[in-house]
Formats: sequence, structure tokens, C-alpha cells
Amino acid sequence: MRHTNGLDFWTISRTNSLGFPDREPPSSERAAASCHIAMIGDSFVEAREVPIADKFHVRLEELAARELPNLNVTTSAFGRTNTGQINQLPFYDQFARRLRPDLLVLVFVPNDFMDNSPPLSALISGRDPDRDAYLTVAREPDGTFRRRPPDPGWWENTLPRLPPLPKSWLHALWADVTEESWAASWLDTKMSVMFPPDAERQDPQLIAWAEFLSRRPSYASLLDGWRPTTRGNIRPMFAKKNLPPVFEEALEFTAFALDQFKARAERDGVSLAILAVHLMGRGDNLPLFERMNAMAAARGIPVIDQHNYIVRQGGRLQDANFAHDFHWNATGHRWAAEALLESLKQNQEVCAARKAFEPLPSLRPYYLAAYESITSGEPAARSDFDLYLGENTLTYLKSPCGAPDTQAHFFLHVVPEDVEDLPAHRLKYGFDNLDFHYNDDGSMPALVFGDRCMVERRLPDYPIASVRTGQYTPGKGEIWKAEFPIRTVRGEAAARSAPGRAPGR
Repeated sequence: MRHTNGLDFWTISRTNSLGFPDREPPSSERAAASCHIAMIGDSFVEAREVPIADKFHVRLEELAARELPNLNVTTSAFGRTNTGQINQLPFYDQFARRLRPDLLVLVFVPNDFMDNSPPLSALISGRDPDRDAYLTVAREPDGTFRRRPPDPGWWENTLPRLPPLPKSWLHALWADVTEESWAASWLDTKMSVMFPPDAERQDPQLIAWAEFLSRRPSYASLLDGWRPTTRGNIRPMFAKKNLPPVFEEALEFTAFALDQFKARAERDGVSLAILAVHLMGRGDNLPLFERMNAMAAARGIPVIDQHNYIVRQGGRLQDANFAHDFHWNATGHRWAAEALLESLKQNQEVCAARKAFEPLPSLRPYYLAAYESITSGEPAARSDFDLYLGENTLTYLKSPCGAPDTQAHFFLHVVPEDVEDLPAHRLKYGFDNLDFHYNDDGSMPALVFGDRCMVERRLPDYPIASVRTGQYTPGKGEIWKAEFPIRTVRGEAAARSAPGRAPGR
């Protein structure tokens, strides 16, 4: 993972086998034998801005080893940008619970109330609130809450965007320069920070999204009487005494999420706490802290206040985050670790209780299940890569697989049953050219794990006659190729799965 804001940090790190930027989690046996503390949250827990060694949970483990060696503390972190507590419930169910933690820490940030609300999150991200990338919650007519699973096709169903404003030739030229030059990109970023756009200037895209959602019956009453004009006038709404319905719902969804975590913690014999980041206790965010603190108190969930800890240590709050970014820098992570350590010293009994819930299977990377599901069938063709045909996808698999196998260009030529289905610019060729590179930024995943490689490409929606694919090196020629007719492959697959026939491997 490579991440930068162009000014303060330039980090390169790797995810673990579960897809989180962290060390490999301890085995279930190792975690059960220790005082294991699991952290769950959004970008503050994902923490792409600092090296893994500087992250607060790693720092906490180091501090506890020196100052509380008798507790044998281990830690793990499960965070993803732009998520709230509702979206994060699967982080516990699928990952953290298997480690049998003694303490579960929810890291709470100012935008969590918005992220727990599908419509408010949609106004910021442009994701469709009814087809979200994450687990969300909807309210039933009887007032109960219904969990909505993630939509695997969410990226194809985002809210409609306004056409981009035309650029002058000078702006177009500068955009090209910043694409090619790190120095120009840095200068452009620095200028945007020094001279930010007017916070009170209306945002046409935000206004258009609000109007679009208000025309849906399920959101009309929620947005009744309220329309945002700038992003800056969304979060401060939580400070008002009389909230518009969509904000009241966001609070109720957040309370529901805390209830869900509380129920899980009680079921599994896990202590639960909230770490409120330093931003929660100042300025426009103070009302958010007060609302969150009241919710936690009503549920008996202790709150560790990083803002309060920094002030008591005589530190400056602005030193906890980057100059041009609100996320924790290394100092902010250290202060978060120290605040957690202080709480742990005062509540060492959280490590004494033995966890009674049943053992769960060891953590297993999700892509191994995907790999095994795909390879349970017969490939459409075999070559350097085995090719598996899905309903509208083509998956390339190879094992063993090394770096040279992923560096060469892939060609993917799709021949339609009716040439008129092709885009106009491809009619004269008679096929679609979907060539790609293994590590391009397409929406379909490319994975390297162990000695295996897997990449999936989406096929066009029109009826396909045949597919030609393979790899080549520019200037040197073809490395391998395969071609197969779609109807024949699907017919053979149907015959293999017919009653009385033995299944494929």
C-alpha cells in the first residue's frame, strides 16, 4: 500500500493475509494465552499515514511489555477508511472474535455518526445508500432495524455525478504537468492547502445528490425540510437541539451499533471500551463527543478520552496530527497508546477473566476460499494460466506463480456473436480489445498469495462468441495464448453438472 497527501507523509506498507495494514495476527492459541486487545475503527485504525511500527496498537504492546509484563499483552487492529461502527460489526464477527480478545476497543472519530447513516454517508462519498460497499442498517416500517449486507456491485451503482466543468487550456496544461512532475504535484497540493476553497461556497454536486435522494420515497421524509449546500454544514448540524430527521436517525443507528457491540461483548465475555480520538473534544466536534459519551454511559461502556489525556500531559493537541491532515502522526499514535496503557493499568482485571465462548476456526484469508471455489470446476482452457469462465467474468489462475508471470502484458480479445454489439471504434476489427496489466487499477481484483496468482476481469454484457487471451512482451512478442468458444464451454459445464454425472474436480 502506497499512501501520501503530497506534503506530510509518504508511506509504503504491506497488508497482512487478512487484507488489513498490520502485522500478521497471532494464532488463536497465542491470542487466547495472552491478554489480547483488538482495536476496531476507521482510517485512524487503518493508519496508512505511518509505518506499521508506529501504529498505536503496536506501541501499546511495546509499552505494556515494559510496564505491565505480567499481563502478556498482544494486540491486533482491524480498520478501514470511511466506516462507522455499523459497518465495522463484521470486523469483529469475522476477524477479531476468532482471536478471543480480552478487551475490544472501538476507536470513535467525529465522522462516525455520519458514516453510520447511509444517506449522510452517501452525500459525502457518492455511494448509493441502498447499494453500499459495507454492511448497513435500514429501518423497517415497524421501527425495527434490518441489516443490509454489502452489495458486491456497489461501484456500478453510485449516485449520478454532474458533468465536470470545462477547463481552460491553462488549467488543462497544468493538470498534465502535475501528472508528470512530483514537484508540480507538491506545489499544486501546497497551494490548495494555503488557499482552500471558500467553505461557504455552495457545492453543486452535494446539492444535486441531496435532491436526487429526496425523490426516493424511503428518503423523502428523512430529508424533509433540510438540504445541504456545503459539506461544511453537515457535521455541525449534530450540535443543534432540534435535529432534522436524517440526523436523528444517524444517532439512533449509532446507538444501535453500540448495542450490537455490547451484546457481542457480553456474549463472549469480552470487556468493551471506546477510545475517543483527540479531535472529538474540541471546537465543532465537542457536541459529537458529548452525544457519544452519553450513549456510552447509558450502556456502561467506559470512554478513554485522548483529548483529556493530552491536556493532562501538557501536550498540544495540534501536535497529535499532521500539519495538513487530521490523522494521527507518530506522536498522536504514541499518545493514544499511552492513554490506553493508563486505562489498562487502572483496570488490569480485564486481563484476568477467562474467555468462555466456544473455539472458532483459525483465521483464514478470504481469497483462499474464493480460489478454492473457482478451482472446484473445470477450466475453460489451460495454458500458462488456467482460465475459468464465470457468469460474466474470466478468472486467470496460476500455481506456482512468480514475479515474471505478472509483469508481462495480458491481451484479452472478445468476439461477439453479433458484431453490431461492438463499440463503434471496434467495428472494423470485429472484436473488443480489453488488454490489461496485472497490477492495473481495474475494479476487479488481482492477487498474489504464496506461490499463487489470481486475477479476475469482467466480460462485456453482450452475447459472446469466443475469447482469445494470453500474454505478450512489447517488442518481443507473444508468451502464451488460449482461445475458446463460449457456447461450447458452457455446454460442457452444463453436461458435467447434469443429474447422474460425476461432478468436475
